[in-house]
Amino acid sequence: MSVFWIAGEPSGDVQAAAVADYISTHHPEIKQWGWGGQFLEKAGVTLLKDVTKKPFMGFIEVVVRARSIFKSFAAVKKQILSTGATTVVLVDYPGFNLRMAKWAKAQGLRVVYYIPPKVWAWKSGRAQVLKKQCDAILGILPFEQKWYADRNIDYTYVGNPLAQHYAGVNAYLPEGSIALLPGSRSQEIGRLLPEFIAVAKAMPKQAFVLIRPESAVPVWPSLQIPENVTVFTGELKDGLEQCSAALVCSGTATLEVALMGVPQLVVYRANPVSLAIAKRFVKIRYISLPNLILDTGALPELLQEDARAEALIVRLVELLADPSSQLDAYTKLLHVLEQKDPAATAAEHILTISSDA
Repeated sequence: MSVFWIAGEPSGDVQAAAVADYISTHHPEIKQWGWGGQFLEKAGVTLLKDVTKKPFMGFIEVVVRARSIFKSFAAVKKQILSTGATTVVLVDYPGFNLRMAKWAKAQGLRVVYYIPPKVWAWKSGRAQVLKKQCDAILGILPFEQKWYADRNIDYTYVGNPLAQHYAGVNAYLPEGSIALLPGSRSQEIGRLLPEFIAVAKAMPKQAFVLIRPESAVPVWPSLQIPENVTVFTGELKDGLEQCSAALVCSGTATLEVALMGVPQLVVYRANPVSLAIAKRFVKIRYISLPNLILDTGALPELLQEDARAEALIVRLVELLADPSSQLDAYTKLLHVLEQKDPAATAAEHILTISSDA
């Protein structure tokens, strides 16, 4: 019995690592290899390639890098076969991993999808691909249970790793700094960081903390940072301490900030062509995880031109003056995310599937 992980983005690397670490700790005899990042490697996985340093997203970006992606398919297939792995665990990263699921299944390998694609948002036909190609679908969003059940697809909600990780953490301080989180991908950072810096320059008496994940350091642009901005490189949990509000790039960080109790504005700017295409297909009302989980617009979501510095300043001042509605929403969020041990639950499902291989 052995496992091969594929986690192509920083957030997937972190969440997969918790499961891999459980396996390493409780079942050290099981060999684990993978494509991922530093967290999977620290969890005891033999990392054969770090694919989190240059994650890609969006229609245009994928087309531009098509040749590189094709080469990656060939390389990872060869490594999976050479390691003799019996189970492939795919983590998010649907453009790559859905193809890998089909290939792995055809090789007679067990296939587990941990954190499946957001098929409830768009490309719902992918759900049937998951049903056909996967031996187990393990998810971390509670509302997905009903969506899959309505389509007669087996799905297991294992709990949310972030809810467990941030249990009992409260980073909110009414008179604290304002956190700036421009994302971890080069495209996101390039579009949002200049706007965030402009916000800080317009509020010189307010302290800001610019939170930069270590994975983003290689793609971090060279920009002049105002004196009222402190740059923090490291874990979000450490950088967000004692903050009164945050500007957050849409993504996993929106849920992390919510679980730590800091009021926020969700911000996003995309390639205009990619966004225009996405709008034709996306079937959801909200883009941030807290709003999706609660099925309400508790967090303001500012996109494209609304994500310019001038607009952000207006909404930020409003949020600082009255954060009560968001704080109330955060209490509801904690209730919805029922407490489980997602790493242990997911690991045991993976082990059960693997033992049948």
